[in-house]
Amino acid sequence: MQAMLNLDEKDLIKILNGMVDGVITINQHGRIIMFNKTAEQMFGYKSDEVIGENVSMLMPEPDRSAHDSYLHNHVTTGVAHIIGIGRDVTALKKDGETFPMRLSVIESPAKVEGDRWFIGSCRDITLQKKQEEQLRRSMKMDAIGKLTSGLAHDYNNALGVILGFSELLALQVKDQPELQKYIKPIKQAAERAANLTTKLLSITRKRTDTAEPVIINELLEDNQQILSKTLTPQIKLLINPEDNLWPVYIDKGSLEDAILNLSINAMHAMPEGGELEFATSNIQLQFLEAQVLNIVQGDYIKLTISDTGTGMSENVLSHIFEPFYSTKGEKGTGLGLSMVYKFVTDFKGTVRVYSEPGHGSCFTIFFPRYLHEQSDSEADNLQTINEDELNGSANILIVDDELDIRELTESILHSHGYTVFSASSAKDALTILEDDAIELVISDIVMPELDGFELAHIINHTYPNIKIQLCSGFANARGKSVTNETLFKNMLHKPFQSKKLLQNIKTLLNS
Repeated sequence: MQAMLNLDEKDLIKILNGMVDGVITINQHGRIIMFNKTAEQMFGYKSDEVIGENVSMLMPEPDRSAHDSYLHNHVTTGVAHIIGIGRDVTALKKDGETFPMRLSVIESPAKVEGDRWFIGSCRDITLQKKQEEQLRRSMKMDAIGKLTSGLAHDYNNALGVILGFSELLALQVKDQPELQKYIKPIKQAAERAANLTTKLLSITRKRTDTAEPVIINELLEDNQQILSKTLTPQIKLLINPEDNLWPVYIDKGSLEDAILNLSINAMHAMPEGGELEFATSNIQLQFLEAQVLNIVQGDYIKLTISDTGTGMSENVLSHIFEPFYSTKGEKGTGLGLSMVYKFVTDFKGTVRVYSEPGHGSCFTIFFPRYLHEQSDSEADNLQTINEDELNGSANILIVDDELDIRELTESILHSHGYTVFSASSAKDALTILEDDAIELVISDIVMPELDGFELAHIINHTYPNIKIQLCSGFANARGKSVTNETLFKNMLHKPFQSKKLLQNIKTLLNS
């Protein structure tokens, strides 16, 4: 059929391949006729892998089974269930991962070889869904703030009465221990409720009016002693500051509260002891990196707080910043992390969490660099990225069980000329290595079944010419499977700078 294309049809295909949306053309039987370049990147298939196949291969169940009947009904009755109606669907990639997609389908006015044609426009809306979730979370916090502001005055008055009269009553019955035992829990309950109200009110307040330039390294140094006393003796406190850290413009007291809160949470996650590490660094976020984090691109200070505790399940991770969500039962208010999130976002920053059961947790906080007092010499020291020097043409395999990280890394590498393969596990990666000429592997460390170090060990023995770059969201990702200290020392910590990743790739490929 390709040989029969006339010039106009070739031009059309060229145009469709240049579109930012995925475009898939099918016939009335559901067979794929055309698959543009964006669709290839979106689904992970090459066009020759899908041409002639049923488009339902790109859908998970139950949509896969229902698709042909929808198409048949439209062709025979003209009733539109899909055609001409834009809708959000779940799409299926070659590696088995699913992602949210906005699909719009129209019917071509012309028939080809007697068949009716349908053209589908596909847009990955993963980032949009994330932003909507962040907006919902923000709206929930605002709603709680408005509710609290309206009730706090009367509530605190009532608590004041309870506390005041309980203290007076305690004086009256101080020689009656059988009555004293009832007064104490009343007073404790009222004090706890008053403390809860104070925390709720702190959520409603933006402390930007008390902001000041802060060097986080100095704040950590000032608070090191109190942190050491707060933690149990079995927990080792590590502080790894980067030299010449840029200043941030924040409320100093709120940051101290956040650090203490995260430290106490980490302590509870390490009942038998472990390590709690604070690390700081300067980082330049480029457009793609900042877009994933939902902040603007630019200079940021990164503060990571990592522990070697029990870690969190995916279900717990999805709720930790929600007000009143707690895993501590009656011992927790469920407001600590929601207050941390509110404070960070108030100052135009963001916070990300990496955690898996049995592997500890790592909170990464980004604050924008404070530039008001930046000297000319500091500005001169900022390096301008020369994109041309970072381009390449090698075949690179990304191995990560986190879909968002894979997609971000794919976007970075595609935009710099690399051919990218993707795998969600070490097992899938080994299958790809058998079939394709891979020159470099970028692998996460903490993955199910085989971790990154174990995968690297296999690659080093089976494919000794393949270069390896390991990455991790955990500051302490050594584990028991480290057999190559060089790989460990050269590890990139998530979220990494695209410039740093591209420079490492160039160094490895040229070595």
